[in-house]
Amino acid sequence: MVTGDHPNTAVAIGKSVGIMDIETDPISVTMAGLPSGEMPSAVVNGEDLEQMTPDILDDILLHSHELIFARMKPEQKLQIVESCQRLGAVVTVTGDGINDAAAIRRADVGIAMGGGAAYTTKCADIILLDDNFSSIVSGIEEGRLMYDNLKKCLLYALSSNVPEIAAFLLSMVAQIPLPLGILAILCIDLGTDLLPAISLAFEEAEENLMKRQPRNPETDHLLNEKLLFLSYGQLGLIQAASGFFTYFVIMAENGFWPDRLLGIRN
Repeated sequence: MVTGDHPNTAVAIGKSVGIMDIETDPISVTMAGLPSGEMPSAVVNGEDLEQMTPDILDDILLHSHELIFARMKPEQKLQIVESCQRLGAVVTVTGDGINDAAAIRRADVGIAMGGGAAYTTKCADIILLDDNFSSIVSGIEEGRLMYDNLKKCLLYALSSNVPEIAAFLLSMVAQIPLPLGILAILCIDLGTDLLPAISLAFEEAEENLMKRQPRNPETDHLLNEKLLFLSYGQLGLIQAASGFFTYFVIMAENGFWPDRLLGIRN
């Protein structure tokens, strides 16, 4: 929590909203008395922050579980955001005043109140029209749900490529009658792929959706190696094996056993 209020006021507000344990007295962090090791609860005054180096600020952020910055100037709020980003965090800043504009602009996601300063709302990525912080949680949940459903759609849509390509490859290599014609592939892509994939976009949220850790934006992309392996290497191969089994059974029922099919087009 970063605020321009007095430390005592900031701690009282922090305890009332659950940011800080109500039964814990926070440690006042100053240059004269920098604690070593982990700090359960701590409060940093703006005057003390002016004397701290960026390395000390990074160390405080890393070793504090509950942390409140009080009496902060606009440039100090920006300094805290940059320090969090330097540590690898994805930073979201909320605010409504003109003194929050610099930090909101620098953050990865800037959130401004709908009734706040006009310039601050222009700097923000998201504007809370109802000025309710619970709307942020609802927005995160909706975003995670959309991301999950998009992955499900891609997983389902890509898996049919393997059996379609395998049918043509086996027909050319083994010289067997073409298992899938152009019209059949068109029906598969437009019928059995399109409509079910659209229905996956309206899936309900998983039970643990909001309990997951935030995804890594550097490695966890929408289309990654894990999704391609699951789609092509597992589901696609299962579909291809099922399709070829059905193909050879139907051909055998009509008198064309597998040993007769191989090379029949020569």
